Amino acid sequence: QSLDWETFEQYSTWQLFLAHSIPLETIIPILQHLKYKEHPEALSCLLLQLRREKPSEEMVKMVLSRPCHPEDQFTTSILRHWASKYDDTLSEHIKAQLIKNNNQPRKRQSLRSSSSKLAQLTLEQILEHMDNLRLSLSNIKNSFFSQTPILQALQHVQASCDEAHKMRFSDLFALAEEYEDSQSKPLKSRRKAPATSPRSRKGAAPPTNNDDESGSSSASEEEDSKPKAPKRKRKGSSAVGSDSD
Repeated sequence: QSLDWETFEQYSTWQLFLAHSIPLETIIPILQHLKYKEHPEALSCLLLQLRREKPSEEMVKMVLSRPCHPEDQFTTSILRHWASKYDDTLSEHIKAQLIKNNNQPRKRQSLRSSSSKLAQLTLEQILEHMDNLRLSLSNIKNSFFSQTPILQALQHVQASCDEAHKMRFSDLFALAEEYEDSQSKPLKSRRKAPATSPRSRKGAAPPTNNDDESGSSSASEEEDSKPKAPKRKRKGSSAVGSDSD
């Protein structure tokens, strides 16, 4: 009933409610029933409270259970905040949800989500929120999607999902493919650099002695620089000159 009150009345009620240190896990299930157009006051109060908390597995599950809509930024906003402060914890919780929902049959997931009053988290829903988070973090320096648990979970999902999901979330799965390539590169680089064998060392040409070459060249230069002795005149030429006198 309080969701139909005026904005100030709703904010005051939420402040009184949260001031009594009531565990947040008891309030979070209401997230699935709040609509971004009709209940902005309740969503903003819950968002402020969630930003103060370290994410637990139940919190992450309830946040991911919200319907994915382009204009509803609640889930993306809180995931982005947790990714900047608690990236290790958040990556482990998302990995657990991805693997858990990936192991369940797709038909069973659709039946549960349509029949039960409390909406069940599906694999497609998680991937949608993850893709929105990826786009949100693309403009800032954030290493959340380089976390090993996230990349391992994406590899696990990609190996068993159908072609339709692979095409729809191709950019998201591309991160897992890059991670797989980076893991295999060190092994290839080691094979490309084998040690030189003794035979190749024997066949190699011996190194030239630069000292000998420089010594011989300097000696030849010294010989060229020495002044040459003048040629001696022949005695016959001198005798002919004296008779003419």
